[in-house]
Amino acid sequence: MASGAQATNVPTGYRFSPNDDDLIVHYLKKKILGQQLPADVIPTTDVYASSPDKLPLDDFKGGVANEWFFFSTRSEDADIILTENGYYAVDPEGTAPIAWKDKIVGYAKTLNFYQGSPPNGSETDWMVEEFSVNAEFVPINKDDHSTQEKKANFVVCKIYRVETEPEWDKQFK
Repeated sequence: MASGAQATNVPTGYRFSPNDDDLIVHYLKKKILGQQLPADVIPTTDVYASSPDKLPLDDFKGGVANEWFFFSTRSEDADIILTENGYYAVDPEGTAPIAWKDKIVGYAKTLNFYQGSPPNGSETDWMVEEFSVNAEFVPINKDDHSTQEKKANFVVCKIYRVETEPEWDKQFK
């Protein structure tokens, strides 16, 4: 298992499917500050070190189909992040602030995964939504360098696989 969560603390009959603001307020912020999480279900791994299909997806349990969550270090500021057999590309239309109680608590950035080399890779059905905290939402003592580093570089990622419609189903629409 990747370092971090036990990923078994979701009661029977429940599924882990938080809203974007819940991910930032109740999970990412608390993880950065070293506080207890509401449920210890999100494992930690380096999401951008490999293609999504090579991630330890079995480490995340209790969610909905084709959706996985991981704490990770944030993606590079570049628009393209190379991996061994493909690359993540930032979706320019997939960046948005996340609000909670009329405050901007964080930001979401969408990245699509492509097989091959840029710019000629082929788009896959894998996507990543990366959630980061708004620095103003997590006040930290300026002398606490360890927590400052976590705030600047730690994110929670929602990995999902978009299911394409079967060809036979398209003819009925």
